[in-house]
Amino acid sequence: MTAPPRSSGSDIRAILHQLGQPLSAILSNAQAVKRLLASDPADVPEARAALGDIIAQSKQAAKIFRRLEAQVCAGPESGDRRAES
Repeated sequence: MTAPPRSSGSDIRAILHQLGQPLSAILSNAQAVKRLLASDPADVPEARAALGDIIAQSKQAAKIFRRLEAQVCAGPESGDRRAES
């Protein structure tokens, strides 16, 4: 059994940055929805728009995870080929 290839520190930092952006946006938008719905009267249109942003950012994070998974599962024998999303 061969060990998986090691990623460089810069590769790991890039991945963390790519994941951090959509995850931070999801958190910010979720907090905004909570505030918008707690206001009197509730700002439902703005909350709905923020929920749309949460969905979009969640899809972006999932896409990054799938790309990373494809790279990790491909192993060293696949060379530098990238999985298409």
